[in-house]
Amino acid sequence: MKGLLVILLVCAVLACDNFNGEMSCQSGDQTSYPESWAHRSFQTPLKGDKNYQDSFESLGRIACYPDVVYDSNRKSAKVEVKCRKQETVGDLVYSFDGQSYQSDEVFTADTSFTTPLVIKVSDGGDHDITLEDVDFMWNAPEVTQDSVYENGQKGAIVELFGWPYEDIEQECVHLAKAGWMGVKVFPPSEQVMSDEWPQEGELNPWWFAYQVVSYKLEGRSGTRTQLRSMINTCREHGVRVYADAVINHMTGGGNDRWARHISGNCATWGPKDSSGGSPYYTHDFQDEDSKATNDRPGLEYPSVPYDPTDFHCERSLNSWTDPFILNHGWLVGLSDLNTEKDYVRERIASYLADLIGIGFSGFRIDAAKHIYPESLAAIFKKFKTKLGGGELPEDFISYLEVIIGGEASLLMCQEGEYNFGRSFEEYMKTAGLSEEDISKIKIWSSDYPKEFPICGDWVVPAERLAVQNECHDDQNPGSSSRDMGDKGSVLIKDKDINLHRQFEVQLFTRTDANWKIKLVLSSYTFMNNGAAGFPDGLSDCDRCKGDQCDSCSKSMKFSKAYDADACGYTCEVDGQWQEGVFTRVHRDADIINAMRQWQGLSQANSMSEIGLPGNCHSSAEHFLK
Repeated sequence: MKGLLVILLVCAVLACDNFNGEMSCQSGDQTSYPESWAHRSFQTPLKGDKNYQDSFESLGRIACYPDVVYDSNRKSAKVEVKCRKQETVGDLVYSFDGQSYQSDEVFTADTSFTTPLVIKVSDGGDHDITLEDVDFMWNAPEVTQDSVYENGQKGAIVELFGWPYEDIEQECVHLAKAGWMGVKVFPPSEQVMSDEWPQEGELNPWWFAYQVVSYKLEGRSGTRTQLRSMINTCREHGVRVYADAVINHMTGGGNDRWARHISGNCATWGPKDSSGGSPYYTHDFQDEDSKATNDRPGLEYPSVPYDPTDFHCERSLNSWTDPFILNHGWLVGLSDLNTEKDYVRERIASYLADLIGIGFSGFRIDAAKHIYPESLAAIFKKFKTKLGGGELPEDFISYLEVIIGGEASLLMCQEGEYNFGRSFEEYMKTAGLSEEDISKIKIWSSDYPKEFPICGDWVVPAERLAVQNECHDDQNPGSSSRDMGDKGSVLIKDKDINLHRQFEVQLFTRTDANWKIKLVLSSYTFMNNGAAGFPDGLSDCDRCKGDQCDSCSKSMKFSKAYDADACGYTCEVDGQWQEGVFTRVHRDADIINAMRQWQGLSQANSMSEIGLPGNCHSSAEHFLK
């Protein structure tokens, strides 16, 4: 009995309380937080506070974003600054393009405005913020491509996983010569970063890119300025650029700027940084009220801005067959946006319009499976309205990540509220999207290459599907994104170049469906010890700071992405597999040749014609002469 008492006392000492329990949904049918929780915002430290950073400016009092709406011919646009302000703040004034402050929050630009628009907001006193620059779509260079690309509606897109923008900009010379229609970059939005808190042995793991801090285009791969330069260069060379848009969620609970966190087993950790310097706050793993509000900590992303009322209340995503849970659950603990709310839909649509404004030709929608199809249709309608209300841009495409898994009946085959097949198409029609618009909004075909068409017939026509051998999620140990069996190959798992090349070539030579958008992943190899961070130097444990660096055991050293002299499959040298290097699959001559034949481009007779050095090899006879 005495021993049991000691054990109970020890357990009591080791147990640590936090507010997590009261921050989750309090009933089975609760979906959002009370409107009164909007008060749990403006938590950012002000100047003079020990936790203040210059990049915070006055986000502890004012939070705004620029909403751009184009006219019907997209030759002019109205920019309206939409703000939330702390209750003690008075009227706001606005400065556009370096001009004097004015009370009008609207600015109108036309094609004579040829530079990014700079906007500042002030309360006329001590508090002011600078918004991210606004780019207008008429300033992006025109893309000139052969008619075989069908104005951007048929082509192959290279996904350059882990590549910095400056390297992609250089690579676009090759991409154009090879015949790739476009290049997709991974999330350009501001993301979680930390040089002080390794995650399971890794510094800044790749998946931080999918933990969104704001919609500022200040991501790990580069700044907005670097992104703009890359897009302009690629477009000038005839290569379209596509983004990975994360709109289902923001950061994970406990990944935020709070100075201290504590778990139920008494583990503690400090604040995370971000790629753009913005403040951001979750409500998880906190045991003290916010000093700014004298209330419980709130979910807040001031640079968006979002407050607690813009999120679904926290619940586990513990069912893959229940539409309610699929939509409302927090995917792996990521703070889930309330995409049924009009403000959230508006803000997402504004972000997507900003992507088009800077020159993207379209985007992938990450985790689309976890957003009601009707909500996605409403977001696309608002996006269309912001682009002028007519047809979506001629060269626009989007593809939605809907991993079907074992839920084919729910997600694709049987019509219903959570069906991304015919029901989603009807939702889009009802929302006001035309047949032509709908043809440009595609579903990523997770049933390719093993199980297509998953419903036995083409519920979604092949022309509205994007297909791919492997995706970046497939690379992870234990990944269950999809089972390709012996019908596909994940390069960095199989480590069999000939096998992988075979399936990439097959992607372009097979004739069993009329797919129009085909994707090729060009990635990097992981380290044998499990290190999987981008090889951009930001996951190198040598840059770790603080007293947690002993736990940084999975370092990824810097490896240069761009190499003008590289051929394809640089992950193997003299028969030896290389760790922590870029694979450059998209530079393989056989894959390029198959892609060009499918695209309808002329046959290339030398390596130089497709942007490769002369020492590269191909099995194609006309290259072997």
